[in-house]
Amino acid sequence: MTGVSRLLALSALPWLALCSACGPVTYVSRVTFGATGEIAEVKASKSDQMSPYEYTAAVEYHRRAKELAGYARFHDANNFAKKARELAASAKTVAQKRTKNRALPIFDPNDPSLFITRDGLVKRKSSLEFDTEKPPMLDAEKPPLTGTAPNAQKGGTK
Repeated sequence: MTGVSRLLALSALPWLALCSACGPVTYVSRVTFGATGEIAEVKASKSDQMSPYEYTAAVEYHRRAKELAGYARFHDANNFAKKARELAASAKTVAQKRTKNRALPIFDPNDPSLFITRDGLVKRKSSLEFDTEKPPMLDAEKPPLTGTAPNAQKGGTK
């Protein structure tokens, strides 16, 4: 080998080492520093209540990215992390729009104070409309059971 070709071969070794580590390096920047931070911002700003669909999707894509990185599938993990960052940003913008319009959180079917109107809007009932709780001993006040029929007590005996 001549001196120039030996020099080129030696200078190519660091480039090969760097190229083989592109996946993990990109993964660390996208997942560890990017998606994790953005999802934490969304959760800290309570946007997870105003835009639960985008937030849940971002969290699940982030979880999948970490799972794939555990199997050293860094290219796929980077794609999932990119999608998680996009959805976290989308969750922030949706939450800002809903907060600006003074919208209620997303309809929760287990919350009796929320209902959907015919126009498709989510509204909150007043406490008088959905508070149907009976006083505590109301159902326990039953007439005592006696051996006679009710008509026999009202009428006379013959």
